[in-house]
Amino acid sequence: MLIRVPDYYDRFRCLAGACPHTCCEAWEVVIDGETAARYRKIPGPLGEKLRQAMAVDEEGDVCFPLSGGRCPFLDGENLCEIHRELGEEATSVTCQEHPRFTEDYGSFREISLSASCPAANALVLGSSQTLTFCTRETAEDGEESDPWTEALLPVRERMVTLLADRSKRLRKRLADVLLLAAAAQELLDQEKIGKLPALASSWQPKPWAAENGGIFPTVLHVLKGLDILDPAWQTLLDRAEKTAPIPVSEDLLERTAAYFIFRYPLKAVNDGDLLGRAAFCVLAVLTVERAAAVCGLPEALRQFSREIEHSPENLEAIQDAFWSHPGLQLPQLLGELAR
Repeated sequence: MLIRVPDYYDRFRCLAGACPHTCCEAWEVVIDGETAARYRKIPGPLGEKLRQAMAVDEEGDVCFPLSGGRCPFLDGENLCEIHRELGEEATSVTCQEHPRFTEDYGSFREISLSASCPAANALVLGSSQTLTFCTRETAEDGEESDPWTEALLPVRERMVTLLADRSKRLRKRLADVLLLAAAAQELLDQEKIGKLPALASSWQPKPWAAENGGIFPTVLHVLKGLDILDPAWQTLLDRAEKTAPIPVSEDLLERTAAYFIFRYPLKAVNDGDLLGRAAFCVLAVLTVERAAAVCGLPEALRQFSREIEHSPENLEAIQDAFWSHPGLQLPQLLGELAR
């Protein structure tokens, strides 16, 4: 099977007890069935503590409910008691995989590292070089890919190429990504998926007319209406609405955009909404750029990722808002990018 990852993937190292924003706080730890069965058999004081801590949440998942906002097995040194006493292999699948986002597409798999993790965040923003992606092959057998996936891949690759063209202002490049997505969406809507590779290879940027206005402060109001995990996010959105934008490195914003574009457009294989997903990527970059005036780019990206990327409900709400909210549709996004 082919595995595709960002070029910094192999440099990732968990900060463990030194992490300033440990993933063992604020999030309920879900325990997979195999691990839960193992915990029920572990002898001694730790086994008893494991069994007392396990509960079933509203979704029917076995979990460790938070104690004072922290996982009950996070010790005073911000290290995992289970990991320390039983080894990493004894932790749940959720704990072992975080901060990885893994997407299986049949014949290949793509893995990214969530920018909500400070160590991964530093890798995304730790270079001004164009972000690239590496492919490697494993002995694992894959499955046949969906025809839609194979048709969407060239479009996603063209998006990445457009984004990397530093001869143009970043906002022009983001607009080109949106306009390519719009052209591809027309073919998807007409069920002409076979024409997507040709579109990807032949499409050329064209002059575009943008309406006056933009997406701010509308997008901030929409984000404040979603589920809020950390009150600091609410505060950041409030302050971003009142704080004047500041210049942010286009190279770092380009890497931020590449981070999102690697992850989201191919998911259109699930619902056919390529344009909505591309719009989400652009909206994310613009929101992070605006919030950077309050707290700096790394923290803005970290909080956005934590609040949005780890919530399927929030992701879906933003994607839906692109189609339903009159202030967040394509003309408004293009208007914002024309500034």
